[in-house]
Amino acid sequence: MIRDVMRYVDRRFAGLRLAFRARLSTLGKGAAVQLAQAEALAGERLQAAELFQHFGFTSAPPPGTQLIVLPLGGSTAHSVIIATENGAYRVDVASGEACIYSMWGDKVHLKQERIEVETKTLHIKASQQVVFETPSITMQGTGGGAAAATMTGSLHTTGAITSDGDHVAGGVSLEHHTHPGDSGGTTGEPK
Repeated sequence: MIRDVMRYVDRRFAGLRLAFRARLSTLGKGAAVQLAQAEALAGERLQAAELFQHFGFTSAPPPGTQLIVLPLGGSTAHSVIIATENGAYRVDVASGEACIYSMWGDKVHLKQERIEVETKTLHIKASQQVVFETPSITMQGTGGGAAAATMTGSLHTTGAITSDGDHVAGGVSLEHHTHPGDSGGTTGEPK
């Protein structure tokens, strides 16, 4: 009798699909949950498998990304994707670090006691205010050279402004301007 029960259980489990690997073909957009098409490693095609991600984080893995697929209730037709990995773009991190990255090399790398951001353009959009609470801000150009800054709007400081270079306001140089003289000429430049 025990053998009959074991054979029955084995037959029932044989019809259930366990978690398996697949490779992403395409990823749909616009749905509440992203839907993916994928090729299972056994050649099987997945249609509209749901890609579940952690709250507060979303990504669109590129085609070729490896997937871990979990068939709910053992049925391939009701599969969800629970993990993705693409070694071609992954950033190596040290123990305790974390990194958000894209396939184009952009990344936010959380390291011990510092965060490194690498991108071509960093766009920060705040509807109210941006606040930096730090004793010092340093800007330098690529490779440690000079950096340039442009601002549209007013600037107000409560402390002194010190510069090693000339100041030009309204086209007038602070170092090289002149004034009309008392006797009809002009004064020399400031010293």
